[in-house]
Amino acid sequence: MREALTYARVMMVDRPIAPVLGVTSFVSDWINRHGFYPTFQFNDILGCPGFRLVMNLLKREILLRSLDVPAKASLATLTQRLSGTGVVMRSPSLAVNLRASLDTLPLLHHQPRDKGRYLTSFIGCLESEDGTWNLGFYRAYVAGPRKLVIFMDARTDGHRIVNDGLKRASAVPITLFNGGPLACYLAAAAKLPVDLDSFEAAARLGGHALDLDRTNYPPAPTESEIVIRGVVTSRRETEAPFGEFKGYYCAPTLSPVIEVEQIKVRDEPSCLGLFCGKESGLTLMSLQNEMLLFAHLTSLGFVVDSITYPLTAKGEFLSLIRTPQPSVDLLDAAMAFDQRCKMFVVSEAGENLLGELAIFPLHSRLAPHIRHGRREGERVGIVCDRSVAYDWVEY
Repeated sequence: MREALTYARVMMVDRPIAPVLGVTSFVSDWINRHGFYPTFQFNDILGCPGFRLVMNLLKREILLRSLDVPAKASLATLTQRLSGTGVVMRSPSLAVNLRASLDTLPLLHHQPRDKGRYLTSFIGCLESEDGTWNLGFYRAYVAGPRKLVIFMDARTDGHRIVNDGLKRASAVPITLFNGGPLACYLAAAAKLPVDLDSFEAAARLGGHALDLDRTNYPPAPTESEIVIRGVVTSRRETEAPFGEFKGYYCAPTLSPVIEVEQIKVRDEPSCLGLFCGKESGLTLMSLQNEMLLFAHLTSLGFVVDSITYPLTAKGEFLSLIRTPQPSVDLLDAAMAFDQRCKMFVVSEAGENLLGELAIFPLHSRLAPHIRHGRREGERVGIVCDRSVAYDWVEY
């Protein structure tokens, strides 16, 4: 993370600002006035002396540069790396300073009707049944100085690991870490194969060895800025409403309580913040979707130039697949692989997608869109058929 900051054009905010609605109100007002979202570093968070809070670091160009991945061949490079091997090493953690309470950390209350302060940019590490490490993003409500209520979608591996673990024991160990190598953020956001260790995947994506702390369980990257260790219990408490990435509040859930056992931070710590529904989180969503679908389609023998999940469709619900060989077979493979995406467009177009849609015949597919176990409309797929020969004008 610290190296990635050197790649960013950072706007410093030195005036005192509150973690409760102050930071996110400042960011929202800036976006409304200027129409873009820079990387901010807030240097004076009230109640959190010594901390710097970094917002919107996870831009695409910064992520790719931190991974040393060329922008023009990013999907092919990431796919090649993910199919290779990674080296995971052990070394002492740089987070050595104990903190007594979550209240000493710059954890934000993001939206006016959120239940309270939330962890949104911390990565959860759990041990899978086969001994591999599983990383994932889970929002966690700050319910007390040493208590969190964590929401885990029932479709996630983390939900399965915790439920299975609680059948065997009264609590499941968990580590929540912030900062460190950005490859871990991409690995945590991605829906990786169940048998692939997430730290191994991060090492592959990063293109070099990944250092984990050697003394703690579950581990965190050595370079993490903040490391919270605790146990997920069988107790349930209410979290939410929370302003979700789609732009509306999600309803309250009854979710597991985490009892926090230890909080450690680095010297002169930075906290990486993530404002749900804005550029950073959506970029992680879109990049991992593009990477995984590209890897899947090319593994089946399809020729793919690029895949884009636009941020305007929340990085998840529209997939634009550019290929020199558009086909219904490619479309079927994409729709079968990504069950959450609502619309797929397969074409040869680059910048002129709308022109391509206007000129060429279209073939379509429909499938039910299932959300939370019930049908909500349709999933749509479109292929632009360039087999028709046109007598093009000269100019």
